[in-house]
Amino acid sequence: MEKAEMRARKFNNDTTKSYSFYLAFLIFITAINTNSAQFVTNHSSIYQANLPLQLAHSKFTDPKFNTNLIRLTNARLDQRNGLFPDYSKRQAWNSDESLLILRSANGAVHIFNGQTYEYIQTIEDITGVQDLFWHPTNPHLIYYILDNAFYSMDVQTLQQTTLFVFSKYAYVSTRAEGNLSNDGHFIALCGYDPNFNPIDFFVFDIFTKTIHSTFSIKGKVTDFDWISISPLGNYVIVDFATELNTPFNGIEVYDNKFNFIWRKPLGAGHSDYGLDSNGVEVLIMDVYRADSNRTFITKYQLKDGMSTTLLSLHPDFDLHESCRAMSRPGWVYISTFDFVGRLTDDSLSWLPFEDEIFALKMDGSGSVQRYAHHHSRRYSPRTPNSDNSVYFSEPHATISNSGKRILFGSNWRTNMDQDTSVDAYIVDLSNLLIANVDFKKTRNLNVKIEPNPVTDDLRLITSSENGTLHFTIYNQSGMYINQIEVNSPIQIISLSNLHKGMYLYYLSDKSGTPILTGKFVKE
Repeated sequence: MEKAEMRARKFNNDTTKSYSFYLAFLIFITAINTNSAQFVTNHSSIYQANLPLQLAHSKFTDPKFNTNLIRLTNARLDQRNGLFPDYSKRQAWNSDESLLILRSANGAVHIFNGQTYEYIQTIEDITGVQDLFWHPTNPHLIYYILDNAFYSMDVQTLQQTTLFVFSKYAYVSTRAEGNLSNDGHFIALCGYDPNFNPIDFFVFDIFTKTIHSTFSIKGKVTDFDWISISPLGNYVIVDFATELNTPFNGIEVYDNKFNFIWRKPLGAGHSDYGLDSNGVEVLIMDVYRADSNRTFITKYQLKDGMSTTLLSLHPDFDLHESCRAMSRPGWVYISTFDFVGRLTDDSLSWLPFEDEIFALKMDGSGSVQRYAHHHSRRYSPRTPNSDNSVYFSEPHATISNSGKRILFGSNWRTNMDQDTSVDAYIVDLSNLLIANVDFKKTRNLNVKIEPNPVTDDLRLITSSENGTLHFTIYNQSGMYINQIEVNSPIQIISLSNLHKGMYLYYLSDKSGTPILTGKFVKE
């Protein structure tokens, strides 16, 4: 699936040229057929192949999609309560994709090599934490929330740092489905009293360690599903998982100072928030409509609630969305799985997109790129409902930031009533993407950062056609130092107030999409 890339005598010359052309043609065709397989882009039923359970660390091919798959783990052999992604809307890989987080059903946090997928360690101190995030630039730093405090930890040294204690509250949380803004600047949280009654929604500024804005909900809200800041930090999204069109119901969107923008009675569908191809912040959500008896994957612009239907699916499917490929805006990654209305299946009744992982374009065209069957089943005659099934056997497919690898969990339809049967798998698209230049091409930015090491002034040189950029500086521990708006092809950045040492930088465009990350030394 990788993409391949004088006359003597007239008779001999022509023969040689014909043979050479023929040989080159054969090589080219072979490369296309074996290394440059095209994505499956139709909407037809593609019945799942009968693939046996593979050995851990083995690579194999999905015969229906011709994609590379890797089984990462063997939880049963390692005596783990399963090994799987944290969640579809959580990024599993760190900033340079060198490390990977997997979870177990008991809440354990495991660090794996993000390239070779070898196990590194289990971090016992943060077992059970719900809100866990990689730092946007420091590949060895994680953020996490425990009770009413916000922490960081170096996953190499296991050194923990308390960044902020929210003393007004007994607990703070996103309810396990929120994220940081892409640059690590903001997070939206709910503050609770000791009895877990919600008191406030608020936005925390991680850079300045201050409360950016607060919205009192005491006595107005008894429960809700989740809260999150948007990818660029402009909006707060709250999902109440209800279908009422009155305050504190449905999906509500505010600006980051809690000025109300819109509300829709969308219920309890799964969702994620990301960027479309124009850099516009969007919510992608699946909504069941009884009038058509279909489930619709729909895009909602956060700025105004304008909706676009992307795809409709059979109502017996449930699904998860992942918009974590911020370097590939405009696509959402879907993993479907059979719901309680479909406890059995066969080749004759197989439905389009059933038990499948695929990418869906956000423009409403219905364009898809179909990658693999996940071979996992939560609901079956043996595990017919939520109380008698393993939640973690839902695939929860999540995409890497680069869009080149998809992580998912699967029990491979074996021992479906046991969490120890769920293991982590990868769909590796890295070479296939080279053969399909549909992915957003890297711009020829010709970025230069000089000198390095630097004494006082750092010179950032970019192409004039790039528009406004943001240059964010962090110290070696990943703590925010400063952010500079870059508006000219040659920008001088004064570092005179920085202490000597090594610093990390994060250069992003106006949509928040990372362009370049790296290090510089201040002498």
